[in-house]
Formats: sequence, C-alpha cells, structure tokens
Amino acid sequence: MSNPSVDPTILNAWLSARSVARGLPMPVHEHGGFRVDTNSDAEIARWVFPKVAPGIEELARTITEPRYFLKLCGTADELQGALPKAWKIYAPSYFMRAKKEPPARLLPDRYAIEIKRVGAVIKARITFETGALAASGYAAETSEVFIYDRIVTEPEHRRKGLGHVLMRALHDTRQQPGTPELLVATEDGRALYSTLGWETISPYSTASMTSAP
Repeated sequence: MSNPSVDPTILNAWLSARSVARGLPMPVHEHGGFRVDTNSDAEIARWVFPKVAPGIEELARTITEPRYFLKLCGTADELQGALPKAWKIYAPSYFMRAKKEPPARLLPDRYAIEIKRVGAVIKARITFETGALAASGYAAETSEVFIYDRIVTEPEHRRKGLGHVLMRALHDTRQQPGTPELLVATEDGRALYSTLGWETISPYSTASMTSAP
C-alpha cells in the first residue's frame, strides 16, 4: 500500500520548489493530485498524486497522447492497477527526506567546486583540472522546503565521493535550517542518499501512454 505519511501539503511544496528550480509554472491542484505544465519536447504536462485516487483513472481515460505523465507516491503495481492497459510503467524512483545533516567530506585532489545562487535557486558544479564537468546539481529554497534537483555525477568521475561533496555544498547554502530537505531519487541515487542520512518517504512511480490510440 502507499505510505500514508506522504502529506499532500509537503508534496505540493516539493513540486512548487521544483518548479522554481526549473523555471516552470507552479503546480495546480487537479483530479486529486497536482498538475505541472512542463511544455518540453519530451513532456507536455505531468500530474503527481500523493496516493491512489479515483481521479487517476478518470484523468488517464481523457489522455490520448504519450507526452503526458502520471506520477504516484506509491508502488508501480498500485499505479498500474489504476490505469488502462495502454499505459507504460517506468523504472521506480523514491520520494526521500533528509533525517540528519550530511557528514562533511573533502573534495578530491584535482577537482574544484563552484556554487552560485540566484534568488531561490542554487547551482553547484564540480570540474576536473582539465575543465571537464565532473558533477553538477541544483537546489531551490522556499519558505516551506529545501529541495535538491538534477544531481548528476558524470560516469568517468563516479565512486570518488563527488556526489557526497556536492550534496553537502548545496546543504550548506540553506538560509532556513528548520525546513524539510526533499528530493526524488533513482534506485542508484537512493543508495547514495541513504548513506548521507536520508530516508525513503514513499516509492515514486511514473507512467505514460505507450502510443496514441
């Protein structure tokens, strides 16, 4: 079953901060979830639901194109069970929350880190001595939450602790220490964040139409 601790208020706060980080419209409450109009080449819009609700199936039956995504704080099986057969389920992700301050870690030799804040959005970049980008990530801070977004370590620079350093550097920019720290992680990302003191609030499942009918 879906984890009952997924509070719609917290989910909306995370989505709102994610929109700030990506320059997207604010989420709109709709069908028992939250719609974000992403309007990119890969995605026109997404709806994110804090739990299984009748609105998921009702909405899915109105969608006839593959570039609309439905996301659920719940398992893939729960989401699949609420959708018509023409929908594809993607690899699982996880909605996560920090439980403690991440431990400090030194940046390895031959690497440099740059942190830049513009308003509520923070960008971090770690570069190798050649100037090549080794890792990067974003954070966004609102009055309600501090969220991490698009945390990436390039394949040739993995297993050197760069993701750890990056997360700590973003964490240290926080101006309101009492707010929750949130992110959505892939399976691999969850392993890293768990070592930094994060806990999984809920599975985070995604589906879209496989093709237009």
